[in-house]
Amino acid sequence: MTAEVVGQPCIPVGKDPLAALSRNGRVVVLDGGLATHIESFGEDIDHALWSARCLVVNPDVIRRAHTDYYAAGADVAITASYQAHIPGFQALGVDPAKATDAMKSSVRLAQEGASAVGGATRLVAGSIGPYGASLHNGSEYTGDYPGMDEDKLLEWHRPRAKALVEAGCDILACETVPCMMEARALVRLVEELQHPAWVTFSCRSGSEVCSGERFADCVSAVAACSYVVGAGVNCSDPRFVAELVGTCRENLPVWKHVVVYPNSGEVWCGETHAWKSGTATADEAFVTMARQWVSLGATCVGGCCRTSPATIAALRAAFADNPAVADNTGA
Repeated sequence: MTAEVVGQPCIPVGKDPLAALSRNGRVVVLDGGLATHIESFGEDIDHALWSARCLVVNPDVIRRAHTDYYAAGADVAITASYQAHIPGFQALGVDPAKATDAMKSSVRLAQEGASAVGGATRLVAGSIGPYGASLHNGSEYTGDYPGMDEDKLLEWHRPRAKALVEAGCDILACETVPCMMEARALVRLVEELQHPAWVTFSCRSGSEVCSGERFADCVSAVAACSYVVGAGVNCSDPRFVAELVGTCRENLPVWKHVVVYPNSGEVWCGETHAWKSGTATADEAFVTMARQWVSLGATCVGGCCRTSPATIAALRAAFADNPAVADNTGA
């Protein structure tokens, strides 16, 4: 089975789960801030596992959050495994085997959220958050990984990724990657598992990832992998995204997706575990910027921290009709 991509050879749908959703220029709408929505239910997720803690203490709240995002119009849900890691589960008294089961359950809970809504085809992206997130000190926004190298990062990520693939996720979301070293490790892992993935970076400007390395170089480093079907930016200030989209589009094969899901524009402090500065972007302004991102080449658009189902509903409405040429008033 193939999906036609204008100007390029047909590519297997099985290799690119996003292909069918994005056919004829349709914008793929991703979900929004899962942890943000979970917190709105009263859950305390200030833990080394973050929202993944709920996989063992309150899975129903995760299912509910996914259901809300699908109901808002999301085509793709990103699992609650972003910060899931074996030592973090062990701190909760969960042994490694049960920790692996918990990671796998993140896929099932998202699938159940899709089933609750029914209707159109929806995908589940298995979240592979950065190593820095497990340190619970904000280093996913610096890329400062003392004592780690590419091989060690590959070994650290492998059990998480294998669990998500075995659980049946449609695509791996390698997200909030702050540095070239981790991106290369994740590409090696994706090639090893032979599973489709996207790689999105955390960026500190319109040209640099959070480590200070050039975004263009990082995109180029992942673009050659045939299993990486998209690249882009997430959990970064939306004001940077337009420039980043242009750079991404220039450095990716035309059939590969430009994936963007920035945060609200506020800044997270890894030391105090609080949002400390920045100006939150209202949903209306977020959608205006999203129209510009699409006009510049973004094909998959959603939100990250501090965005909500209301944000996703606004995106879905904005790209409901003739999405490829939607009115780009922010351009």
